Amino acid sequence: MKTIKAFQTSDGKLFEDQQQAELHETFLESKQIIEDFLQDKSNPYKSVAQRGMARNVITHWENWKNK
Repeated sequence: MKTIKAFQTSDGKLFEDQQQAELHETFLESKQIIEDFLQDKSNPYKSVAQRGMARNVITHWENWKNK
């Protein structure tokens, strides 16, 4: 058995990488507004893949902006 270092986010998920944990936490904090934008008619990204990429880019942007 070995001891590992992990980061736990507010929803209980565990991450080995601190940056990934921070990104997930940023998404949790911004989730509602991101999803509202993705559902809005002004969002040009309609396919599942496009929405996934847009969600990731917005999350990364929010994380970068808050640093």
